[in-house]
Amino acid sequence: MPSPQRVVLFAILMGGALATGPPTSKNCPKVCESVSKLYPSEIVFPSSPGFQTVQQSYWNLFQREAAPSCFFQPTTSEHVSEAITLVVQEDCHFSIKGGGHSSNVGASSITGGFQFDLAKLREFKVSDDKKSVTVGPGWRWGELLQQLEPLGIIAVGGRDAGVGVPGFVFGGGLSYYSALYGWGIDNLISTDIVLADGSLVTANQTSHPDLFKALLGGGAHNFGIATALKLELHPYDGMWGGYVLQKGDQIDQVFPAYDKFFNKLQKDQKGHMILDITRVNGSIAAVEFIGYPEPVENPPLYDSIYALSSSANTLRLANYTDLAAEMAVVTNSRGLRNTYRTLTIEYDAELLRKIFDTWAEITEPHAEVITATLDFNVITSQMRNRSSRTIKNTYGLGGSTNQLIIVMFSLSWEDGAQDTTSHRLVQDLGNTVESLAHQVGKLKRFRYMNYAHIEQDVIGSFGNSNKRLLKHVARTYDPHGVFQWLQPGGFKLDGQKS
Repeated sequence: MPSPQRVVLFAILMGGALATGPPTSKNCPKVCESVSKLYPSEIVFPSSPGFQTVQQSYWNLFQREAAPSCFFQPTTSEHVSEAITLVVQEDCHFSIKGGGHSSNVGASSITGGFQFDLAKLREFKVSDDKKSVTVGPGWRWGELLQQLEPLGIIAVGGRDAGVGVPGFVFGGGLSYYSALYGWGIDNLISTDIVLADGSLVTANQTSHPDLFKALLGGGAHNFGIATALKLELHPYDGMWGGYVLQKGDQIDQVFPAYDKFFNKLQKDQKGHMILDITRVNGSIAAVEFIGYPEPVENPPLYDSIYALSSSANTLRLANYTDLAAEMAVVTNSRGLRNTYRTLTIEYDAELLRKIFDTWAEITEPHAEVITATLDFNVITSQMRNRSSRTIKNTYGLGGSTNQLIIVMFSLSWEDGAQDTTSHRLVQDLGNTVESLAHQVGKLKRFRYMNYAHIEQDVIGSFGNSNKRLLKHVARTYDPHGVFQWLQPGGFKLDGQKS
């Protein structure tokens, strides 16, 4: 059990004030030794031959640089339960890694602490009626989609093959299928989750429905360790998609074309497209990543995109697996230093162009050493109002059918000497563009967890009533604040930093 001082700090935290100071890791080597006696084949020590290999499985170099006292790679939920009990008893701080694809320092990594690495939790079971699949958190989307497609079924999954299933789902989940079926988290049917006291519970609409509600947006890391996810499946017989590329001198064409796409999407309510603008070594290019959830050639939703002058075009009939693999290659920044920041706006064509101009101006002085990307994603009406569920997500977006835009700034770089500059740059981008959107009355409260910077208050962006609900559930299932304090990573219920 956490120390009495820590319990007091958590009580203060849950009342609205922030606790300060990191938890201790002095007892973590002892925990590693204890767990290794129980499950010797599941512990990887710094002296083990495979330690660096596990470190390299993280996407972000910042996370690879963390050095825990050990990696624990459990093979069953019961092993997770045993380990978390020992961790809590020894007041050892810890971290939880699924796919390890976060852009935030310490989100799923830790130095000196006890690292849960869920890569070997690989359950896979499709229901007899093919309406759901139960998977362990060790799956990545590329390999999971490859299992589902031959069966004529699909999940609302990641657009990048390398992204892990649990982080994608519990962080929200933007998918090529979101216009039809909502966020990835809207397609979560049930979760097996190990709580701070070591108990394993199943949370769904009838069993622990308050916890299930909290998991629909609040992040599993705030409540426990998810060891299995049951996801809704949908009929599948192929897709249309790929990408279209425009170089810098063609950028002026892009925004009018995007405006036509956005307005058509209001009626289509099926298609998906990411507008991705990148500056690499001083040159700017725009890429439209397209995924249409039916095997229909040249769907008219994208007529304005087809009409653009392009330097590359891969649009074709394809499987989801192929599109996800293509995305992973084209956008690859694996093993680099990466950071994100996000905001949400009401759509306004003039504002989008101003955001681009501002982004281009702010990033230009750093073009030779930092790769900067600006993304626009649509939150559709279906994503705001998934009507087929009794228990809704906690994002606070329902009640309106107006489409919104998620803006994401991402930076990647190699040289650690640029860390401070990059941190200031992504802050400057976020603050400046938020001010622009606020001035014209288009700034929205919501912050998408999977694109957010650790300094952003994601949980607070869901609204006061949802935040109160999440904190109440945390007090119920984790009364000593284990997942708020002993586990420093991720977006916390009061927005404190890792």
